Amino acid sequence: MPLRFLLLFSAAALQIGCGADPSPPSAPSPSAPPLPAPPPPAPEAASEKGRMVFIHGAGNGKDAGEITAHEAGCQKNELASCHALGLALMTPKDKEGDNNKRAFAAFEKGCQGGYAPSCNGLGVMYIQGMGVPRDVGRAMELYKKACEGEVSTACLHVAMAYEEGRHVTADWPAAIRFYESACAQGATQGCNTAAKAFAEGDRVARDPEKARKLYDRGCQEGDEDACKERDKIK
Repeated sequence: MPLRFLLLFSAAALQIGCGADPSPPSAPSPSAPPLPAPPPPAPEAASEKGRMVFIHGAGNGKDAGEITAHEAGCQKNELASCHALGLALMTPKDKEGDNNKRAFAAFEKGCQGGYAPSCNGLGVMYIQGMGVPRDVGRAMELYKKACEGEVSTACLHVAMAYEEGRHVTADWPAAIRFYESACAQGATQGCNTAAKAFAEGDRVARDPEKARKLYDRGCQEGDEDACKERDKIK
């Protein structure tokens, strides 16, 4: 047999699989039943660090599905779920109601586990007397703890209390320290208040360079007024 023919035959054999029957097409698999919808996501700690974390949009205990989902997560010691459960249950118009007692317990579990936003939530519960007797001293302790955990709103709570002498003895230097902490976490109110004090020497040593840096941080967070004030400092 000529060599040319052998080479052509070999090439053809490789292409058709040496005469093997092609595999029959696989039968389509039956459609799988749809998966159940995942539970509503609980707030992530990372998303709350360095940002304004308001205890807002109290759920008033109305969304039973959300409450059930977060309660299940909290029972598994998922602290973000405990925090979300507290938010879902908060009911400002019924301070002594069962919803607030359950919200308090959820925030307490989160805070004791080291979830700083829940310490801020507990502070709100104490300051408002929701689910627990009103205790402003305890609220301030919790706000400070949350501030140390980089919850900027908690830092602002403490700063304003010291500035206004609300719940504590007025202490402007302490207020400035907490405004600076809030600024470091991205709260422009803290940046602007502290910067203004240092720019004007308002009950603190005048420090234009420090004021410029604080305004610059506020500017980086998108506060146009902070940008303008920064640019005024020479």
